[in-house]
Amino acid sequence: MATGMELSLPDTLHLSPDLVDFMLGPVSIKIGSCSAARLPSVAQAFGCQIAADRRKVCVFVSESRCAAVLRDLRAGGGLAVVFSRPQTHRTVQLKASSARIEPLLPGDQALIDTHGQRTTRELTSLGYPLHFAQGVMTIGSCQDAVRVCFEPALAFDQTPGAGAGMQLEIKQ
Repeated sequence: MATGMELSLPDTLHLSPDLVDFMLGPVSIKIGSCSAARLPSVAQAFGCQIAADRRKVCVFVSESRCAAVLRDLRAGGGLAVVFSRPQTHRTVQLKASSARIEPLLPGDQALIDTHGQRTTRELTSLGYPLHFAQGVMTIGSCQDAVRVCFEPALAFDQTPGAGAGMQLEIKQ
């Protein structure tokens, strides 16, 4: 997953309502960064929150399970976050040049739980065993969850097929 560190990124995107709906839907979320030595780090995120103005995104991660990504972000690395819907394989990648790591806010745990339940239901409807879906998509009894907040500068279609890698035109 490229992180944008090699790019000069434009100003913050104003995400479209359709893209926001997709990102909040039953999706698998991966977050990635890289070290100063260009070694990649990738981890699972467990839901997201999008600001009312649609310019700021926060994803929820376990600090212990996402240690390498968080280390890279704290060192000033850029990031890429990928949202992929299991049922359709539609995949969108957002890039930003930096991120802030913040403690959970009141209500965040409910968002994490809802995301895990919705995505687990989608996976099981596709035939995946419940224990697998819950193991991948839920944070469980994790006590070290944090928010990784960023302002996306670029968005790409990463859905498998002819359009994969194309920059998305964001319609306000």
